[in-house]
Amino acid sequence: MMRNFCRNLSFSRKNRRMLISLSDDENINKAIIRFVNEKEGRRPGSALVMAATIRIPASARIIFYFLQDENSRSKWDILSHGHIVQQTRSISNGCVPGNRVSVLEMKSPEDPDKAVKILLQERFSTSACSYVTFTPVEASSINMILNGGDSDNVPVPPSGFSILPDDLTRDEVSLVTIVFQILDSVASPMCFPAHSVYGMYKLITETAKAITTGVVDPYNMG
Repeated sequence: MMRNFCRNLSFSRKNRRMLISLSDDENINKAIIRFVNEKEGRRPGSALVMAATIRIPASARIIFYFLQDENSRSKWDILSHGHIVQQTRSISNGCVPGNRVSVLEMKSPEDPDKAVKILLQERFSTSACSYVTFTPVEASSINMILNGGDSDNVPVPPSGFSILPDDLTRDEVSLVTIVFQILDSVASPMCFPAHSVYGMYKLITETAKAITTGVVDPYNMG
């Protein structure tokens, strides 16, 4: 999952991108969008990936722990608003303590015994940068992997965040790159549907505002 996430942020001749100028939000006036085919990242279909970078007046460590904590997920994840998010499984990833892959279950308060949605989340941190990536998965896929099945057969189109300190400022400021992707059967390398682009941009801007509020002024989350 982390490999696919980093591929979405990389530049190459095969990884074509388009820079989009936006003016609705003073903190996000430009975003990068690209088309990915179903062969990349074992996707179930073609998709669009949009990325934008914002500055947040908080330390990278605080932002990283805020984003990876299932207890604060409903504060920034629009799709989890009003739901209970629980970590049900966790596996260490590598030799660095704390780096791990987790299974998160999203449940309705009215029926807390049934998962409405299941997410696979990976948190990875180095001395230079931190990442939190996630992707929705089917319960059958999780069970297959835990029973020794081949994880290469599971689609993992990740969204997520990269977080690093802004070394150009003396203040405690971080650069957070937000990446989301959506399946879009109409999209092509030469055609990015306007409704998909606008929907992704709104998702990124709302998420950016929620993250900033959550780490800078958590008592104003409502």
